[in-house]
Amino acid sequence: MMEDWKRLPAYKAEPRIDSLIGFYLPQIVSDFLKTDTIKEKGIIPELPLRLGTLQVKEIHKEKKYADLSYKVDFYLLGESGKNYFIEFKTDSGSRNQKQDDYLEKAEEVKMAAIVHGILQIASATSFNYKHKYEHLISKLKELELISENNEYTGKTDLIKVIYVQPRKDGTEETVIDFECISNWLKENHRDSEYDVALSNTLKTWSKD
Repeated sequence: MMEDWKRLPAYKAEPRIDSLIGFYLPQIVSDFLKTDTIKEKGIIPELPLRLGTLQVKEIHKEKKYADLSYKVDFYLLGESGKNYFIEFKTDSGSRNQKQDDYLEKAEEVKMAAIVHGILQIASATSFNYKHKYEHLISKLKELELISENNEYTGKTDLIKVIYVQPRKDGTEETVIDFECISNWLKENHRDSEYDVALSNTLKTWSKD
C-alpha cells in the first residue's frame, strides 16, 4: 500500500516511515556502527536545534528568530556517550543544502551547546508548549545529559550525523541505506508478516 501511496504527488512518506523504522532504530544503528551500542532508552524524536545556537547568519540579523528551531528526526545516545543525529530521507531528491548545513553546524558547535540551546528555547517558549519542553528536559536528565542545575553532564559532547536514505550517493557522509535496513528486518524479524512487508517496501524504495 505505501509503495503505491508514495507515488502520489501530495503524500509525504517521511513522517510515516521514520515512525515505523524508529521502533527498531536503536538496534539498527547499533548493528550498523559495530563500535557502539545505543542505550535502550537513548532515543528522542524531533530534537530541536536552536537556530541561534547553530549561528545561522540570516537568523542573527533578526534576534526574534534565534529561538526558533530546526528539528533533527532522531537523537540517539550511545553507551560510549557519543551523540548521534539521525536524519531520514525517503527519496534521493529530498536532501537539501540548508538542512545539511544545519547538521554540519550542529557537529561543529557540539552537544553541550545544543542542550543549552534547548534550555534557551524552553525559557522563551509560549505557555502552551512549556509542558512539552519540560518533558524533553526531563528526558535529557534521565539520559544524564543535564544536571538538576541544568548543566551539561554528558560523557562527551561529540555529535555524529547519520543519514537514512534510499541509497548511498558516493559522498563521505555516514549513510544507512534502505537496502541495509531491508536486509536487517528480514534477518531479525523474518517471522513477522508486517516487518517482511516493510522490508520489501524499503527494498523497492531503495531504487528511488
